[in-house]
Amino acid sequence: MYAGGAISWTSRLQDFVTLSSMESEYVVLSEASQEAVWLLKLFEDFGEPSFKPVTLWWEDNQSCIKFVSSERTTKRSRHIETRQCFVKELCDAGILKLLYCSTEEMAADLLTKALGQIKLRKFAGMVGLTGGDR
Repeated sequence: MYAGGAISWTSRLQDFVTLSSMESEYVVLSEASQEAVWLLKLFEDFGEPSFKPVTLWWEDNQSCIKFVSSERTTKRSRHIETRQCFVKELCDAGILKLLYCSTEEMAADLLTKALGQIKLRKFAGMVGLTGGDR
C-alpha cells in the first residue's frame, strides 16, 4: 500500500508443486519479497524516503514465519530450494520484517474467497478500494 491504495498485487497459480502448506506459503512469500525489493528500488529512484524494513503483515501461516526466523532446517523443510531462502536473507539484513496476521484479518481473502457483505466491505477498505467500512 502506498498513499492509501494498493500499488502492486498478483493472483496466479504457482509454477511448481509444493509438499506442504508451509512450503506453499514460503514460495509466495519469496515472490512477494522480490516484489518488495523492486518497489524499494523504484521508490529510491523517485527520490522517496526509504521504507526499510518493509513489513509484510499478511502472513497467516505461523509455520512459515517460524521457518523464516529459524536458523535450522528440519527433515520436512530441507528440500526447499535455495532461491526461496531469499526471504531469510532479507529478514536478516533488516530489509524485510514479517508479522503474523490472523486468518480473520486476511485482506487478501478479498481476491481469493467468496465473502459476506461485512467482510467484503472491511477488506476492500483495508486495501484502499472504494466501498470500505462506512
